Amino acid sequence: MKVVDFNILVEENTSINKLVSGGLVLPNIGTLPMAYGRVVGIGTGRVNKKFNQHVSVNLNVGDLIVYNPGVVKPIKLKNAKAPVFKMKQNEAIMVLEEDGENNVVGVKKVLQNYMLIKRTTDDKVSLGGLVIPEIKRSIDNISGTVFMQGPGTYNPETNTVIPCHCNIGEKVSFAEMSSIQITLPIKGADGKVTKEKFYEVPDSLVDFVFDTDEKGNMKSIIKIKDKHVLVTRDSSEKKTSAGIYVPELDTEGHLVEAEIIFVGDGVEHSKVGDRIVYIDAKENNKEYKIPVKTASGLSSNKKCYMIPETDIEAYLEDDEAL
Repeated sequence: MKVVDFNILVEENTSINKLVSGGLVLPNIGTLPMAYGRVVGIGTGRVNKKFNQHVSVNLNVGDLIVYNPGVVKPIKLKNAKAPVFKMKQNEAIMVLEEDGENNVVGVKKVLQNYMLIKRTTDDKVSLGGLVIPEIKRSIDNISGTVFMQGPGTYNPETNTVIPCHCNIGEKVSFAEMSSIQITLPIKGADGKVTKEKFYEVPDSLVDFVFDTDEKGNMKSIIKIKDKHVLVTRDSSEKKTSAGIYVPELDTEGHLVEAEIIFVGDGVEHSKVGDRIVYIDAKENNKEYKIPVKTASGLSSNKKCYMIPETDIEAYLEDDEAL
């Protein structure tokens, strides 16, 4: 069978919880069971006509990969020793490292824009002597340190790879439900293989990258999600024209006024200090309590909201208000 485009063929669709490495059994992971399989066929790639350049598949026949079994399609092949599945190369998450006896001894490389994040063991961060609860929102965020990352995502419009916006060693925060917990064998500098727990997260789902002090405590924000803005607002309470708070009126979908305190990469029309109006909705009402550096250079704990720039309805002048 000739495989075309960026498709790959993978043999074996075995749940990773059955994978044994040096006596270590890798447990089933998170809410989505991962699978592993051997690459037995790779596509021809594709010609980027805009730049007249051939782009190849970034995997090799024989690679042992980890992937989400929900994205594969079964293929019937004569004389196949095990089930074979077709998938896109960008649906492979990582390539596992093996020894001479095909035992998994580590992770050879992480693919695309995926990252392996080591969970921060302490759910609280220290800031100037204050104990600050770990970042919370309606869906709990957790923090951790980037252990491994992929090269990034190929952009055919520019014929370049857009690198992950997080780097190895940086402390990040992400929604736990957007990640997959996975236990993998990791080879140390001494060659010893140990079992380590990680969260597998695409970099596009990381909400924050933090600056840390010498002890690893979060100090302030370095980055937020691309094309998003971080805002503060006095209150999301709905009031009458007389200023009386009416709980029945405080429902999703009303306009709120806010001030931008941080902007993500790719933001086109907004800047820090802008006063804006946006619709308070479930999709963009993500509340955080995080350390934010003030004009004095000190960090303080602030209640913030992050919204896509496209959700901004209007920009207010200095003398305007809702």
